[in-house]
Amino acid sequence: MISSSFRQAVRARNRLAGTFVKTASHQTVEVLGTSGLDFIVIDAEHAPFSQNALDICLLAARATQLPALVRIADSQPATILQALDMGATGLLVPHAKTVAGIQAVLACTRYRGGSRGFSNSSRAGQYGLTPMLPLVDAADRDVAVVFQIEDREAVEAIETLAALKEVDGFLIGRADLAVSYGVFDPAHPEVYAATVRICQACVALKRPVGMFLANLSELDEWIQRGVSFFVIGSDQAYLRAGASATASQVRSA
Repeated sequence: MISSSFRQAVRARNRLAGTFVKTASHQTVEVLGTSGLDFIVIDAEHAPFSQNALDICLLAARATQLPALVRIADSQPATILQALDMGATGLLVPHAKTVAGIQAVLACTRYRGGSRGFSNSSRAGQYGLTPMLPLVDAADRDVAVVFQIEDREAVEAIETLAALKEVDGFLIGRADLAVSYGVFDPAHPEVYAATVRICQACVALKRPVGMFLANLSELDEWIQRGVSFFVIGSDQAYLRAGASATASQVRSA
C-alpha cells in the first residue's frame, strides 16, 4: 500500500519539489528515486506511456519509495482506476473547470462515498494480501488527487473551486492558460494576472497550490505568493541541459 505521508505533506502545504517524467523508462524513475526529489509526475497525458510502461514505472517508483502521481490522459473511471490499482500515489488531473467535474473525478478515487471499483489483486492491494477493509481505509486516506487549473473558465471560478475541501491541491498550468486566454505566451500579463488570482484564492482559504516551473529563476517570487509545491522541469529537460552543458564546456576548454 502507498504511504500517507505525501498526501499529508501536500495538504499541510509543505514545500515540495518534483519533476515530470516524460520518458517511458523505469530506469529514469529509479534514478530520480535517488535524487532527493519529493515526488514525480508521470506524464501519461502528453508522453507516450502505454499501460505496460506506466505499470513498470510505477513499480520502479514503489521500489525506490518515490511518491508518483500520474497525470492522466482523461478522466474516465477506467483510466483513473487503472492508475490507482497499479499503485500510483495519486493523480494529477488536467483541465479542472467545474465543481461537478472535480467531484466526478474524486468519486472515482474513493471507496467510501465514492464509486471506485474494488479489487485487491493488483499492486495497490499487494496482489491479494491486503484484506478489503484495510485496503479501503488506506486508499481513502492516502490517495492524493491534485487538479490542474489551466483554463479561463477555471480561473473565473477559482474562489469556488478552491473551497472544495476534498481536493488535495491545485496545480497552475500557465502554458494552457496562455492558450485558453488566446495570448500564446505563458509570460503574458493576462496569464500572470490569472496565476496571481489563483494563488490568492488558494492562500486565502489555506488551500495547497502548486505550479510548474521550467527552471528555478521564478522560484522565490512564487514562494512569496504562497505556492508550496513545484513541478520543476522534466527528465528530458535535465538530460538535455546536462548534455548541452558538457558539450559547451568541452568545446570552450
